[in-house]
Amino acid sequence: MSLLRPTDDSPIWVHHLWMHFIVLIWGFTGALGKLIHVDALPLVWHRIVLAAVFMALFAGVTRRRFVLPPRELLGPLALNSAIIVVHWITFYHAIKLSNVSLTLACLSTGPFFTSLLEPLFFKRRILPAEILLGGGVVAGMLLLFGSVEGQTTAILVGLSSSILSALFSVMNGRIVQRMPPLDISFWEMSMGVVLLSLYLGAQGHLFQTMTAPSGSDWIYLVGLATFCTAFAFVQSVRIMRYLSPFTVMLTIAMEPVYGILIALFLFAESEAMTAGFYLGVATILAMLMLDAYIKRRKRRKAA
Repeated sequence: MSLLRPTDDSPIWVHHLWMHFIVLIWGFTGALGKLIHVDALPLVWHRIVLAAVFMALFAGVTRRRFVLPPRELLGPLALNSAIIVVHWITFYHAIKLSNVSLTLACLSTGPFFTSLLEPLFFKRRILPAEILLGGGVVAGMLLLFGSVEGQTTAILVGLSSSILSALFSVMNGRIVQRMPPLDISFWEMSMGVVLLSLYLGAQGHLFQTMTAPSGSDWIYLVGLATFCTAFAFVQSVRIMRYLSPFTVMLTIAMEPVYGILIALFLFAESEAMTAGFYLGVATILAMLMLDAYIKRRKRRKAA
């Protein structure tokens, strides 16, 4: 067994550990988004272009060929590609509208939305406990809303990003059963480049988008595209072979904790929020942890 290269034979806790490591990496994406001085659309375009290029370079170095997806998966891959692109656009737009902490707090509701979507995709009933705990998540969001003023637009954009993130994870949880993780990631990034380029070209903004970054933006973009996107994205998709979409989203719920701490360390006063805000975030996370505990007990009893 190796922690550096987990395999099908690795214990389940190894995959859980890797998922937490990936989420820690994602905790830096919000801070990098704030450091990059371009708008959300050009930021995401460069992120997915560079990510696709680095995946292709990795495949070339390792002499690995990307396999064309089966015809029946072309539609789901294209749809999921569009979903992840819009998720990232709304994520960075929310950061530009407000700050990293508020955006990540909205993103922490992802497991709640996943608990509603997963039964539809995997054909199981919604559990009563999920409804009750979902109410707790809503209560946490109300606490959070009450602690900030004039941030309604940022909150709505952030919640939209959270819903899209949940939908993306649930859909990839099905696709990964049919294709290797690197292939899924490469085709979703590549399709995302095509779709977003077509949109920007139709709007007459493609050249402006391509030339938007300057100076230090490129350093942060390369870090965002390589470590936080290409590497982390492939690994997260791989882990979906071993963990359920809900478990993955539950782990991703830790991203706000990591991200808020990173943002507080880097940006200090501009990221400091009220006590009510942190109480709301803590309530949301407590509901998610309680849900994980209940599900774990049920699995143990079933075994």
